[in-house]
Amino acid sequence: MRTIFGITILSSSVLGVAGCSSAMNDQYGVGDDAVAVESGNSDLIADPYGYFGIAKDVRKCAFPMCGGWFLTSLNRSATRCPDGRDAASCYTPVLDWSAAGLPEDQQGRLLAACEEHGSSAGVYAIVHGRFARSDRATANPEPGRFVISEAWLAEGDMVSRGSFVRLADNGVRCVAAPCPSITETSINLGTSTDIAGIDWTPAKLQDEQIAECVENMSTPDGLLVAGSRYTVTGEAGAAPGRIATAAYYRLTDAK
Repeated sequence: MRTIFGITILSSSVLGVAGCSSAMNDQYGVGDDAVAVESGNSDLIADPYGYFGIAKDVRKCAFPMCGGWFLTSLNRSATRCPDGRDAASCYTPVLDWSAAGLPEDQQGRLLAACEEHGSSAGVYAIVHGRFARSDRATANPEPGRFVISEAWLAEGDMVSRGSFVRLADNGVRCVAAPCPSITETSINLGTSTDIAGIDWTPAKLQDEQIAECVENMSTPDGLLVAGSRYTVTGEAGAAPGRIATAAYYRLTDAK
């Protein structure tokens, strides 16, 4: 056990943390799907718009019908494809990075993860964005493209299980545990709950990885986590907590 930035880190055990404001704006949920098509660009599809797990298409057939990427809407039973149908995952042959602001080396990190885990279970890479109906940059525009605004990578190699949430340090401080010092917001759904701890055991992260995850929870982007609910108990009673099976950090021009 060690303390970093005043936060107690318990590797392979329960983590109780504290951080910065008592509430969190709901900027990661339902509003994502309500964003209108950008003015003057009818190619962009307003629904869906949100967070997707992404993996490389490993099928063997001619491009662009194969060889692109499959995207799966997080926390939803179906993904709305560019042609209007619902499916478990939707295919796109082209990734449009124009809205992401990421250099090529960072784009390459996401693509490498998609390639490595193309036939694996679980989610190892996440993108935020929307589908577009066509891609005018290629000779065959009909299959469309996916416009990326954010890219996230898994911290570690464990298979993700459970629902996906964003964790943010909310600034609550308590004299006794459990302390609801983390706000979690369900990805693509928008519901929020204050929780009192994180059990990192299933994610099998090293101490330095856990420390980085905790630090990310105090940033504007927060930390994306897959997992399930458990109950934290202490002298002050009981409170909800989050079991983390996988954690994801946002790619930036600096990381």
